[in-house]
Amino acid sequence: MTLHLIRLDPNPHAAARWFAAEKLLPRTGEDDGYAWHALLSAVFGKANAPKPFRLVARRGRALQLLAYTGRDPAALRQAALDFADPVALAAVGLGDGATLAAKPLLSFAPGRRLGFSLRVRPTVRTDRDGERAKSAEIDAYVAAMRATPDALPDRKAVYADWTRARLEAGGTSVLDLRFDGLDQIPVLRKSGAGSDGVRRATLVQGHAASLAGLLEVTDAGAFAALLARGVGRHRAFGYGMLLLSPP
Repeated sequence: MTLHLIRLDPNPHAAARWFAAEKLLPRTGEDDGYAWHALLSAVFGKANAPKPFRLVARRGRALQLLAYTGRDPAALRQAALDFADPVALAAVGLGDGATLAAKPLLSFAPGRRLGFSLRVRPTVRTDRDGERAKSAEIDAYVAAMRATPDALPDRKAVYADWTRARLEAGGTSVLDLRFDGLDQIPVLRKSGAGSDGVRRATLVQGHAASLAGLLEVTDAGAFAALLARGVGRHRAFGYGMLLLSPP
């Protein structure tokens, strides 16, 4: 599989109108990842919606949506043009014959050093009585406090250790790691189906951490898999995309 980096140039106003029509418009202070996930699924189909993805908003510049996909970009665009709602197409910036900018991602050999940036929600899953069906997802800092009730851990240190462990399990050695931001922000997620079979939206509290640094590839195959998969959970909602840069 060839992994591609794609870029969309969404229309924020058209996206907001689509979110409002679908009753997904985020409230003030609420994460908008679920709304963008729903929009990408509407445009490309649930099975083909690119992930992980990341919204890049910079002052004075147009909004960008970057994503990795193992699908052929030309086929992905054509399927969207063939089947997607025109309002949704306009919202992601594919209306009026717009192209889908893409490039194949090359393999990175062991020893290659790369700069990176990353936005994650550091969470861990806990099992009750050893049963996966009873597992719950909690903030990594909450888990650390439970593990050391007699000592208050440092939140940034917990999140840094969480991030480093996942990057190094993905075929890298982390040479430098720093925080670019840390926000407490609730996310909208669909809960399990109730007795009526309907999945309802719930707000989940937690933190979003933005980090950057320098890594060295130690295993090319594991690193390629990490890029395609993303870091941590919530990868379909705008988290976990590892963006690379010169060291």
